[in-house]
Amino acid sequence: MGSERGIRSERDGMHGPFFATRPTSGFPPPPSPQSCAMTSPADIARLTEPTQCASRVLMVRPGSFGRNDAAAETNAFMRPPLREPDALADAARAEFDGLAQALIDAGVEVIVDDEPDLPDSVFPNNWMTFHQPADTDPVLITYPMATPARRLERRESVIRLVGSLADGPVRRISLEHLEQQGEHLEGTGSLVIDRVAGVAFACISPRTTPGALDAWERATGIRVVRFDASDADGVPIYHTNVIMSMGRRLVWLVADTVRDAAQLAEVRREVEILNKRVLDLEMRQMSAMCANVLELATPAGEPVIAMSTSAWNAYTPAQQALLESEARIVHAPIPTIERVGGGSVRCMIAELGRSRSPKTH
Repeated sequence: MGSERGIRSERDGMHGPFFATRPTSGFPPPPSPQSCAMTSPADIARLTEPTQCASRVLMVRPGSFGRNDAAAETNAFMRPPLREPDALADAARAEFDGLAQALIDAGVEVIVDDEPDLPDSVFPNNWMTFHQPADTDPVLITYPMATPARRLERRESVIRLVGSLADGPVRRISLEHLEQQGEHLEGTGSLVIDRVAGVAFACISPRTTPGALDAWERATGIRVVRFDASDADGVPIYHTNVIMSMGRRLVWLVADTVRDAAQLAEVRREVEILNKRVLDLEMRQMSAMCANVLELATPAGEPVIAMSTSAWNAYTPAQQALLESEARIVHAPIPTIERVGGGSVRCMIAELGRSRSPKTH
């Protein structure tokens, strides 16, 4: 997998870049119970944070990888695989390793976990989010997933791992009970969040339902701007993060997917209030995953924008110049993951807040 700068075993501790290639001895000792204690929404203040961009992230290396037919029913980005299962998994692992190493080389702290035999575990941002407010303990939220197979990805071992990395006791909000009511919300796939301003954006779909959004608003105190979005064929967009992304100063937006003029005007008005510049994208760029990007930071506060090579190549020269003026660009080819999994780089990264450094964005 190339250079191994920054690659360490979990036994070496959790300080600095971290990459566990194939851990065989499990996770670090679980934290004390209170470090990931369940809490009620009434106990949580509004989950605004001092920084938009995480410098520490979780990625899940695909032990197996394949097409999830149940997920494909609501994800028009998924395509049939072109390889046999073993070759498909090998290709996905190689693509994953290349992206993880590129992020490490850029200075982002990367925590890598190995998945069980589940087809979509490479997308951990859908089932958990981590929030690091300035004036209260960190919070971890687990989410109600639309397809039963993806619910298996919510592993307590990963939750304990995240708890062991936090600077203080982690309080957990569990929303998965909403699955029993037919309500679904899939993390930062469904929600594009301005963590500093405390506002989120979400397009309604079978994976992002109004009742679940109501519950999330009550739990977090964060207001959600809701809208409908569809592709060129009128198929509802399955996740908001394929048409929108939130950076420190930029908002990526595929405006043509929001067909209702009043809803689009509301989205633009809310972005204007945030005082951020909109990078308008076309439908063809959506298909290349140009909106499925994530702005991160190094522990020293240097901005990094992560994306796939297909996304980078689909930007216009002017858009590329704008992005390069904002941050260091990290892109890696992940064609197998994009084609078969129907998600791109942003979907592969779960933000874990700030590294242990006094200076971050």
